[in-house]
Amino acid sequence: MKTNTKLFSGGGTYISKVAIARLTLKKHIQMIIGGFFTAVFLFGIISGVTGYNEELRDNLITNIVMLVPSALLLLNGIKNGTMAARAYRYNSIFMCDIDGTVTIDELAKQSGKPPFRVLSELDKLFDKGVFCDCTLQKQGLPCVILSGRENSKTSFVNVVCEKCNGTTRIRAGSSGKCEYCGNAISSRNIG
Repeated sequence: MKTNTKLFSGGGTYISKVAIARLTLKKHIQMIIGGFFTAVFLFGIISGVTGYNEELRDNLITNIVMLVPSALLLLNGIKNGTMAARAYRYNSIFMCDIDGTVTIDELAKQSGKPPFRVLSELDKLFDKGVFCDCTLQKQGLPCVILSGRENSKTSFVNVVCEKCNGTTRIRAGSSGKCEYCGNAISSRNIG
């Protein structure tokens, strides 16, 4: 069975086309609906306060109450838009990497943000499935391990822990800890 790789990433990018399309569609819907209702309820509040319309003055509390969820919807759409922009920014940094490993400190220097903020942003992006062909390693020195690009020497292998039989995905030729029990595992012994 042949899979459509263009659906997930294409042109050497680490961004999942499906996830980023979902995120931007969500952004557009939230901004349009939230922006429309925020404008309507804000107009109702201003008209009610200024006395432009007596009926709007009577419904002032309702307009204030309804303004809150519509403004929150608009803000959530803006947040999703900035998340998509961050994904493209981090992707451009990943694309310039040579060795297949990008540390959080390198990303922090290039993005001008503190390392803890970069790590939390990447954690959210990886949780949403925005990035593919790479993994976020939080143990030891936090970094993003890149894999799956054409002509790349980095790849992942699944290693079964001898202690708990849990499967952990690590970089080929490296060692690490089991995600489940913390036992030391290595991919060097896999043939």
